[in-house]
Amino acid sequence: MYHDLKLYNKLFGGCGLASFIGLVGYEAYRTYSAVSNLVDTRVLDIDRKRPDYIYIKHHIYRQSLQEQLEQEKENSRLVNVVVQPFGKWWKALKHSVAWRLLKIAQEGEQSDRLKAIKQLALIDHLKDWDFQHLAQLCDAQTAVSLARSNCDSRWFLPPRQYGVEKSAHEVLASIKGLIEKLAPDRCAEYALEHTFTSHQIKEPVGDDVVDHRLYVSRFENEQLKQALNALVHLTTVEENCRKIIEAGGLMELIEVEKLYSDNIDMKLTLARIIANLSVHGDRAYDFFASGWINILSKWQKDVDMRMQVTTDLTLSNLDRDDPNSFSYEYNVYPLYPKGRRKNKPDVDVIFVHGLLGGVFVTWRQKDLKPQAASLLEGIASSNDEEILTLQPTPPKSHPSISDTATKELIQALQEDEPLSSEWSVVFPDLPLVADEKYTSPGVRKNFEGRYSVSGDKWLQEPLGDESIGRSFCWPMEWLPKDFPNIRVIGLNYESSLSQWSASGCPCEKYDGKLEKRAAEFLKKLARSNIGQDRPVVWVGHSMGGLLIKSIMNQAAASDDPAVRRIAQNSRAVMFLGTPHRGSAIAKLKQHTSALVWPSVEVRELEENSLHLLHLNKTFLKTINQLPKKPEIVTVCEGSATALTSFKLPLHIVTEKSARLDEGDFYLSKEDHLNLSKPMCRQSFLYQRLISTIWCAMQSAKEAGE
Repeated sequence: MYHDLKLYNKLFGGCGLASFIGLVGYEAYRTYSAVSNLVDTRVLDIDRKRPDYIYIKHHIYRQSLQEQLEQEKENSRLVNVVVQPFGKWWKALKHSVAWRLLKIAQEGEQSDRLKAIKQLALIDHLKDWDFQHLAQLCDAQTAVSLARSNCDSRWFLPPRQYGVEKSAHEVLASIKGLIEKLAPDRCAEYALEHTFTSHQIKEPVGDDVVDHRLYVSRFENEQLKQALNALVHLTTVEENCRKIIEAGGLMELIEVEKLYSDNIDMKLTLARIIANLSVHGDRAYDFFASGWINILSKWQKDVDMRMQVTTDLTLSNLDRDDPNSFSYEYNVYPLYPKGRRKNKPDVDVIFVHGLLGGVFVTWRQKDLKPQAASLLEGIASSNDEEILTLQPTPPKSHPSISDTATKELIQALQEDEPLSSEWSVVFPDLPLVADEKYTSPGVRKNFEGRYSVSGDKWLQEPLGDESIGRSFCWPMEWLPKDFPNIRVIGLNYESSLSQWSASGCPCEKYDGKLEKRAAEFLKKLARSNIGQDRPVVWVGHSMGGLLIKSIMNQAAASDDPAVRRIAQNSRAVMFLGTPHRGSAIAKLKQHTSALVWPSVEVRELEENSLHLLHLNKTFLKTINQLPKKPEIVTVCEGSATALTSFKLPLHIVTEKSARLDEGDFYLSKEDHLNLSKPMCRQSFLYQRLISTIWCAMQSAKEAGE
């Protein structure tokens, strides 16, 4: 009994305590709520915009919404019945057409293959996965044909692991391994000794360690540059090209491309190596399997003109399915046409630059603001020419003309005053002297009004047009406008004034003899099918004219009928400042220490040297013995050239040395460097050239070629 009472007391006590705690907690909560309500915290959000909502009573609109949904389903069902089958059919048709064309391009007859490639190159509406599928079905020759047709780059598979880059150290080691495989080649051993030895290039220190990319030191960058330049020389030998390709060199060169994708100088050097590798043998599959076709298709669209020309040269060498394609060896640049053509060219026009010149430097459009040139600072070094950074000359509001009457005429034109229908403008480079006693009747007939141009044509000339800009290779850009079916070739070669400044392999330093260089070019031109079934027109500036004479002499005396036809089909030669009897530049040894040890080229240009006199005599004899005597046009400088290195004006080629005593002779008011740079298409030099080309084509037609 006692224990029961004790238990009840504990229960009642516990309940009372719990009730007390609950009561106290409740009162505390009420007190907290009352205090909190004294201040409205929403006043802090009074400036904050709240969303406004409109609540729709769903049960009212339920029926109308249901009807609208059913109507949309019915409409979509009707559209799908009509459109969806057509869409599927159209997509299947597009795919089937592309697949069928690809099959024809791979297995059809040659004429059908050419047509199929042309149609495939126009396809650009497929999805990426379609192009990937087609690219996997492509073979090597089809890929090359498509690349030459300027098709979409998605047609080509990228190189394997293209997104993964090796370090510069690894790339350098692989390039060294390639050169080592060429031993015991003497040039390869020289490259290894002078490029990959520590005493030749010192390790940079301090701030000079890092190049434009953090992981490429200047030391590694310089070594790679020297190694690639060595490969350019080494790949001119067929056996070396074979060894490099068989050793996987194409894949190693892709690593270089990835490392220097934004360096135009290194890309251009790499492009020359690739072009050399494409010359010998049928290597289309090697280029295709390694992924180089994809890279070449992108290089075709590069903003740099030199990259475009070199890439087109490479693809032309790889294309063995085009009946109108040609093969081009080292230093022979096809400036026009680009890509595939329907017909063979009607005429071959070959441009040869002079001492220190270059294809993309000598044949530039004349600068409207010329500056004094430095002969030792690289008048025309194509490697140093920053084509991408050159800006077009700003246009003028009106021509700068000193003659008062001409100024009044131009002002009248600008004010739209009525003029007579017959008026003309004299060529800006009008020759000071014109000796045309040898001009043929055909040339006279075609070159009527040869010292002026009609006013209408002059007003159409975009002289100084900033939107068009200057031309960095006017033969490539201007001649196709007048002769659409022309082939323009530019010959390029390295030259120097002194043996001290000569760079590269020692075998190149003493390799500048005129006759040997001409023999090499003659062999390369014959392989490019020059003059086999069409006339040839030669244009040579300075020493380039001497090369042309030597080439024609050797071609005429050759036992090979194909080589001999180059001379026989030569219809015209234009000499621009050519030193037929030597130049005074060879006597300037005392003006600069750089000429204490003059180069082979300079020694061969000495005035009245027996070698030049014999060359000239042989050339005159050669052209007179040809079945059809070629037209000779000579243009000589009439102004001295300002050379900043010597601080004095100099006539590099005198009138006496430039006269050939054959053909037409013109004394220009231009200096030596600007003889090859016309101001515009309506200039005397250019108009005389197109007249010469036209007459050469007419002469070939009359002869039935």
